[in-house]
Amino acid sequence: MGGKKKNSNIQNASEEGKLVWTPMMDEALMDAFLHQHNLGNRVNGSFTTKAYENIVNELKEKLGKEVDKDKVKNRIKTLKANLSKSHDLFKNLSGFSWSPVTKLWSAEPEVWDALIKVNNDAKEWMTKPVLHYDTFVILFGNDRATGEKSETAKELKKKQSSQHDNEPHNTIEEIDHMVSQNQVSLDDFGTNDVDFDPLTCLGGPSNVPTSSKSKKIKKSQEIENEAMGIQEAINNVARALSEGNSRPPLSEAEVWNMLEDLGLNSDQITTAYLYLLEHPDKLRAVLGCPPGRRLDIVMRVVFGTS
Repeated sequence: MGGKKKNSNIQNASEEGKLVWTPMMDEALMDAFLHQHNLGNRVNGSFTTKAYENIVNELKEKLGKEVDKDKVKNRIKTLKANLSKSHDLFKNLSGFSWSPVTKLWSAEPEVWDALIKVNNDAKEWMTKPVLHYDTFVILFGNDRATGEKSETAKELKKKQSSQHDNEPHNTIEEIDHMVSQNQVSLDDFGTNDVDFDPLTCLGGPSNVPTSSKSKKIKKSQEIENEAMGIQEAINNVARALSEGNSRPPLSEAEVWNMLEDLGLNSDQITTAYLYLLEHPDKLRAVLGCPPGRRLDIVMRVVFGTS
């Protein structure tokens, strides 16, 4: 009896010490990290001990909960891992944009269809919100960029062609997996000067005895046809993304709502709305800055004032 009571006390103490993070708490956490980032409390991309002390104190004051450095580090690690999934998928796809209003990745239907043909896992991001993505990019975007080891199609082809004929070659399943995992980037597909031969990429037919040549030729033709199908799907993505470069990164309604949220008067909203839709690059500049500085950027870009 005494042993059971002791175990119950230990369990209750463990549950009391556990911190359950809500979306509001996550937002406060990301804001606290952004505050320390803006203060320069980072060394070679890593937050300093002082930064963590300040973050803990800020969260205690805002949330009214017992927060310590370990809880902060564990939670930011979880958030970073979750946000990296969509970041790594869309970072090189210029036809897609993340909306600070809906928190969703958006693109034209044909662009989504083309991407899903080569990566079915991308379908979930059509309806799955990605919270705090703008802050994540500011805090950790450089970390993801410098740590990536993706290969372009040309680099993959060059490496493949340099291998000896009797060495194993990538199968069609491996190529498809590399595309779905962004190990082969889509940037070099679909342009006019691309020098990409799917059969060469897959290794091509090897030297075989005369007795089995016919079977090998037939198999090679099947592989070539399947590879050409993959190439065509990727080309569709590249063409769709190229067409999407000139489109505004937000819908018209989202731009209007963003300007209203910034507190502009009706005349200013109308002027800024028309200007930003006519100049998508300026709209991207507004979206790329921290949310708290967007009003200042709009006033400078649209009205020439601060």
